[in-house]
Amino acid sequence: MQELGKEALLVVGTYTLPMPHVNGQGKGIYVLGFDTATGKLREHSVQAAVNPSYVALSTDRRRVYAVREVDAKDGPGLGVYDLDPDSGALELARDVPTPGGWPCHVSVDNDLSMLFVSNYATGEVLAYTLDSQGTPAGEPHVLAREGSGPNAARQEGPHAHCALVSPDKRHLYLADLGIDSVVRHRLNPGGKPESTPDLMLPAAPGAGPRHLAFTRSGTHLLVNYELNSTVRMYALGDDGVQQVSEVSTLPESFDQESATGGMRLHPSGRFVYVGNRGHDSVFAARIDEAKGTLEAIGTWFVGGRTPRDIRVSPDGKFLLAASQDDGFIRVFSIDAQTGALTDTGHTHAIPSAVCIEFI
Repeated sequence: MQELGKEALLVVGTYTLPMPHVNGQGKGIYVLGFDTATGKLREHSVQAAVNPSYVALSTDRRRVYAVREVDAKDGPGLGVYDLDPDSGALELARDVPTPGGWPCHVSVDNDLSMLFVSNYATGEVLAYTLDSQGTPAGEPHVLAREGSGPNAARQEGPHAHCALVSPDKRHLYLADLGIDSVVRHRLNPGGKPESTPDLMLPAAPGAGPRHLAFTRSGTHLLVNYELNSTVRMYALGDDGVQQVSEVSTLPESFDQESATGGMRLHPSGRFVYVGNRGHDSVFAARIDEAKGTLEAIGTWFVGGRTPRDIRVSPDGKFLLAASQDDGFIRVFSIDAQTGALTDTGHTHAIPSAVCIEFI
């Protein structure tokens, strides 16, 4: 008999509507319980919402932010939910209409009282100031770019996919899949980003930057490239930003179509994990910040199509992978020394899962 552990809570964003890239069948935002000893999941509640694909949490874990990823004509927006951490119940506190189309990512920096929404379809990043209640106040400061990439089907124009504040609170970095660049904007003392970028990190032509992550020390930036299935590591220094390492997320023997999904770091700072949509696996690499290197560890099949997102548990013992098109979350255990994954045998049905966030 397995020992029962303390139950943690997590929220899962889903697609609820048909879209060009997914037949959304979710019901909204799912709140799940997670047994920290066994990795078993159980459902607490579902908050009805329209295409709440990507979610983020406030620092105090009492507020959930969820985009409404729809076209500009259908009313995109941001839902702000109050969370009861004991019961897991969500209550809509405010609905904020957002300009542009297909908001696909949201991030929060509570130290700066700023929230950032990335619009995939129209390419903008929306920078909102948060009020004392943690809700967006006033109109957003809009960061827009021009350009395109060599992949005519995916890079006909800007496609913002992720925006994060650097650990030193000096810059906002954003990944634009459409123009093949990571773009950096300086933050003014109030946290608002300058309109004109002060640095652009070009990708390999057609690579398509998707997600960003800062290493535990804050001295390096990791960039996940969706279209060529690679991860790059950049050293962040006072004299500039320098690429120091790059790895493929796919086995050398694989020659079919695949694209990366979510990217997450292990709490120890020693490992990074990336979902492969097409190969339908989770890739792992070892991070050595002292040497500035990424070293591939291996890939593990999820057993379902399109692992859209992955998430490592706060204690670093488990990894959860969401199969968007086969509608479940699979739980792996993590070897603390090697970073390798082992299937626990636990899965939980979630239709069209997109984003996983531990509370």
